[in-house]
Amino acid sequence: MIKNNSHMKTLTRIFALLAVVGAMASCQMYKIDTQMTPEKAAASIRMECSAVESYTLPAIDPESINFNVSSNTPWTLTLSSGADWLSVSPASSASSALIADVTVTAQPNNGEDRQATLTLKGDNIALAKVITIKQTRKGRLFITPVSKDFAASGGPLNFTIQTNQDWEVRCDQSWISFNRESGAPDPEGRTLLIVATAEPSDVMERTATITVVAGDDEESFDVAQRGTFNLTELSGAFASEGSSQNITLKTDLPWEISADKDWISFDKTSGNGDGTVTTIVATAVANDGPARKANVTVTAGGLDKTFEVSQSGFTFEIVAPASPEMPGMGGEVVLGVNAGAAWEPATEVEGWSVEKIDASSFKVKMAPNNLFVQKAGMVKIVSVSATAELELTQLTAFEFKGHYEMLADGSVKLFGDQTSNITLVGGFRYGSIDLKISEASFADDGNFWFECKVKSEDPAIVTDCQLYNWLTVGKTRLRAEGTANGKSMKADATSYMSESYSLSKEELNAITSYKMTLAANAADASLLDMEFFYNGTSKCLATCQNPFLAAGLLGDTFIGFHTASASSWVILKSCDVTVTAEE
Repeated sequence: MIKNNSHMKTLTRIFALLAVVGAMASCQMYKIDTQMTPEKAAASIRMECSAVESYTLPAIDPESINFNVSSNTPWTLTLSSGADWLSVSPASSASSALIADVTVTAQPNNGEDRQATLTLKGDNIALAKVITIKQTRKGRLFITPVSKDFAASGGPLNFTIQTNQDWEVRCDQSWISFNRESGAPDPEGRTLLIVATAEPSDVMERTATITVVAGDDEESFDVAQRGTFNLTELSGAFASEGSSQNITLKTDLPWEISADKDWISFDKTSGNGDGTVTTIVATAVANDGPARKANVTVTAGGLDKTFEVSQSGFTFEIVAPASPEMPGMGGEVVLGVNAGAAWEPATEVEGWSVEKIDASSFKVKMAPNNLFVQKAGMVKIVSVSATAELELTQLTAFEFKGHYEMLADGSVKLFGDQTSNITLVGGFRYGSIDLKISEASFADDGNFWFECKVKSEDPAIVTDCQLYNWLTVGKTRLRAEGTANGKSMKADATSYMSESYSLSKEELNAITSYKMTLAANAADASLLDMEFFYNGTSKCLATCQNPFLAAGLLGDTFIGFHTASASSWVILKSCDVTVTAEE
């Protein structure tokens, strides 16, 4: 007995060892992952559902809801409490398959609106999918609206209604009509087809609202009628000798075409579009002038499309200078011309003149700008059939310092509290400066000076010559000081020059013109004549050494308050500067 038990134990151990060896061989043969973790297992689980988040069913003859569940883990579908009006099949995955087509069936609703949820839950999947199912009360109105726009040519579009009550269709626009506007519900609860027809339209877009009323229920939706309008513009410029080009138009609306210039015409100017392509031939007459442009406008359904066309011509232009800004103290500028026809220069700007040099250039001469602002104007070249223009700007010849105010009429008010003055931009040698004054108010300490400090364009040359005209109450004089040509400024070179004259305060306040002239003495060019004119009448003439004999010497000139006079002011209207030409 003991031997038999020992033999049985030995056999048991042998079979156990063989089982272990077989298991190990099986693991090796099928490459079982002996390192499988809970995380790896969870990551391999998948569940997908084709259902949408929410469904709405009618009360009468509700259709079934169908969707698909695809999963590699068992799943269940659970209805919310009280949802006995719904049935689900299947409600869980079958043991032989984890993929299923699910059908949800609803009973007719004889009560109020109701709602339930259907929850899909998969084993070992944390998130559940919740599907909401709503069913409206009996008598609820359902509409399937028109799905697209009416064409401009008009025509029918369909929509459907479903109701269990008498119904009526209305529209807020008269251009839509219906095959039937009212009726009773379908006895079997089926949908009713309504045909809405739009009249042809001559506008690009219009809208309407269609309303369906059934019992206490009312539903509305918007519809639109839209036209098409596609245009292909011209591809290039018309030839100067005259040419034609095609414009293509595709529209289903009435259309018109026009141009804002009479040198372009069209083989047809209007039509009624039918949705096909219309070709319009545009023709430009020959151009014997410079290149030109026109605007073409095509109108369809109240919408304008405008594009620019051009026609080449012979060149007729003024070549702009490097800078269009001319100096305020005047001068000359030569302008080039590219022209295919005979021409003459012209300008209407006061103080400017033009002079033709040759067939390809002309000269613009500018007097000093007597305004206190920049002056802008046109110069032209004119032929029999064409005109070309160029705008130039002349800077002001003056700078203002101290306390001043630019007035609306272009004049300037200088105040005496800050020794305000007007300064010429650039040098001045021989000529006149005539300051026009519209109003003046000089106090007892009022003063008004002309001062010209001679300077050299060469910084290495230093001069100390100064020319003055003092206007003060009780002290008025012309004066020159310093040295010129190695001599003192007085004509006989013995000392500085000073000539006095008299002006009362009343005369100062009555001043309307302040003019100073500087001129080389007619008998002796080494001498300079200084003359002051009060309201057009010479008040004082003095002669001194001429400080401008050397080349490059200019006068740095200002007119205004030399010392502060808090209560004095003067309004300057303009300043005429005349430069004497030198040989």
